[in-house]
Amino acid sequence: MRVSPRFMFSDGCLSCTLRREGDFCDLPHPLLAELHGMGHLTLYPPDAVLMTEGQVPRGVYIVCSGRVKLSVEAKDGKTVILKVAGERHVLGLSSVVSGQPSPIEATTIELCQIKFVDRESFMHLLDRNSEAALACTRLLSQEIGTTFRDVHDLLLARSSTEKLARLLLSWAAKEPHNLEVRVATDFTHEEIAQMIGSSRETVTRLLSDLKRKELIRLEGSTLVISNRVALQAIAS
Repeated sequence: MRVSPRFMFSDGCLSCTLRREGDFCDLPHPLLAELHGMGHLTLYPPDAVLMTEGQVPRGVYIVCSGRVKLSVEAKDGKTVILKVAGERHVLGLSSVVSGQPSPIEATTIELCQIKFVDRESFMHLLDRNSEAALACTRLLSQEIGTTFRDVHDLLLARSSTEKLARLLLSWAAKEPHNLEVRVATDFTHEEIAQMIGSSRETVTRLLSDLKRKELIRLEGSTLVISNRVALQAIAS
């Protein structure tokens, strides 16, 4: 079982140290206590399917720790990874609120700790608490904005090279001022291809080209962006 070095364990909502300002879990104490008593915490292994495309989810999945890939199946049968959801991401929120089937499939990438709350309990919480409903509205608004930006970037990119450069730079977004950035990644070439809508062979070739030009290098499972300025030039 793959255990990410980023993995942190939470023993419940009330004592959780993982939540951040602006997260859904950043609720007033009475609401947090109610959320703590709802649903259950589960450790999921890698490659566990949480939600299936085209099916109404049984409830919401709050990712306490770990990463989950959100994907769709294209008409040609290929899998396209739309997003990698991280900590405190609430999966299934739009489908649970609307009662519509999930437009995506959610699969764990690594060991994940996830809190599941069934649809009836979650909707009851929203009906009775305006602050919880506002938190969900904020999350849905952020989800729409993020989706728009992702689609916008995908349409602007004219080639697989640009798409790959943008993807690599997005992994380094948390360190905007460092010219050389180290990013821990365990994605396969096939998964990267699914993220940019390309083929595994193309990704392998493009990564080799970037390494040959000394824009990136690999140190074990760590990707080092050694020439961020040049990579940004490709992406733009």
